[in-house]
Amino acid sequence: MIADVFLDHATYADLPHKFEAGTPAIGEAVGLGAAIDYLTGIGMDKIHAYEAELTAYLFKGLRDIPEVQVYGPQPKSDGEGRAALASFTAGDVHPHDLSTILDQAGVAIRAGHHCTQPLHRYLKVQSTARASLYFYNTKAEIDIFITSLKEAVEFFGSIFG
Repeated sequence: MIADVFLDHATYADLPHKFEAGTPAIGEAVGLGAAIDYLTGIGMDKIHAYEAELTAYLFKGLRDIPEVQVYGPQPKSDGEGRAALASFTAGDVHPHDLSTILDQAGVAIRAGHHCTQPLHRYLKVQSTARASLYFYNTKAEIDIFITSLKEAVEFFGSIFG
């Protein structure tokens, strides 16, 4: 990174070497290798199939809550055709309020702009909530999410209604 260091100044190496300071990310490379080995051991095709199954299950549960508006494409009946997540609003409930109530029930979701403020403006929504799944999630956890979401919508409905 540097050519010379003095008590009162330093001179830097020529490009690209001046941007190569420090120890390479050896730990991160080893961790990435372990993660690849782990996922390969399970099988990416099995992970994909299970995520599709979870996606179908999640969207079925969300459809059972009339106040919920899901944004983005609907998955096919087998869960294929989209990522294992759902961005949504729930009636007049602010997504941050919703995430706080769900958090108290032990359910973690995201709430906010999700780095898509232009899309939120286009959709005319201030922000959205997002439930995201991966192969370590279970249908039982989705059931807890859906039950907690219904309870939150009912709670806020009694306030706003």
